Amino acid sequence: MWKRRTVPVVGTWPFVEEGLARMGPAARPLAERAAWSPILSVQGFPPGEDIVRELWSTGAELAWLGGPAVAGLEEWPRNAGGVPLAHVATFSLRDLADASVTEEKEAWPDHRQGLPTTGALEIFHDLTVYGWEPADGEQRGWLVRWTEEPDRSRFLSAPADLDTPSAVCQAAGFMAAFSVPSPLDVASHGAAKVKAAERVHAAIQQAWRPHVWGEVSGPAVPVTHAYGHSQNGAGAIREVLAEVLPLSEQDDEHRLLFDIESWTHLEGWFGDAAPLEVWMRQSDLEARAFDRAWCLTRTD
Repeated sequence: MWKRRTVPVVGTWPFVEEGLARMGPAARPLAERAAWSPILSVQGFPPGEDIVRELWSTGAELAWLGGPAVAGLEEWPRNAGGVPLAHVATFSLRDLADASVTEEKEAWPDHRQGLPTTGALEIFHDLTVYGWEPADGEQRGWLVRWTEEPDRSRFLSAPADLDTPSAVCQAAGFMAAFSVPSPLDVASHGAAKVKAAERVHAAIQQAWRPHVWGEVSGPAVPVTHAYGHSQNGAGAIREVLAEVLPLSEQDDEHRLLFDIESWTHLEGWFGDAAPLEVWMRQSDLEARAFDRAWCLTRTD
């Protein structure tokens, strides 16, 4: 029997649903909106560029934080002021798709995906612009780039004038997982439910530790994940998204593609452990218009 503050984070939806139910009434509004949401795990991957270059060049499907970029750009991307963007992450979309190919996925309350299932998606950022104002897009402070058939024989290294808070290159891979709404997104249920939901969130984050970092003990920290729910809450940025990514079609909507934590390997890259979120309109996602993706640094 599950302890009150223990949640199963690996398994089918009925299994996880039962575990969440055992955590008490506070978990109910979270469980009702649970979403299929693969998380990024560094377990089994040593740090450094060598492992990334070796595995990628031999055809392995993996992700990595920091480090070199996938070949194909004529020159390293820079913002409107000429400052080079930092390479935040490369995600193998085949690896992400493989973590989502399961019949059990269909049982989850929200199991939407939408990204291509081949190629590499890269995220660059100048680590300065926050993305909270429509004018931030004119700064060209980020770049979300999809390479359908990447050249695995070579990489693009960062220019000498790129300055990041730390030198990072960490290989990783996606694993099947889920996310639940942020406690801030259940505020309508009352302050007591919000505080209880915070405890549920902390329990879920703690349960991820052995799967993400291979460590049982340690503080509960956010994870990097695709799709699903914003760990900082979507309600707080609903008006921001409406301004920076206005919807013109009635059936269009805003989709969270990635929620990238900066507590661990990217510590200091986005201020005081602020996550970087990548959002798109559903219509742009379907059109593969990744140049219209919007990056938000969640400093709230």
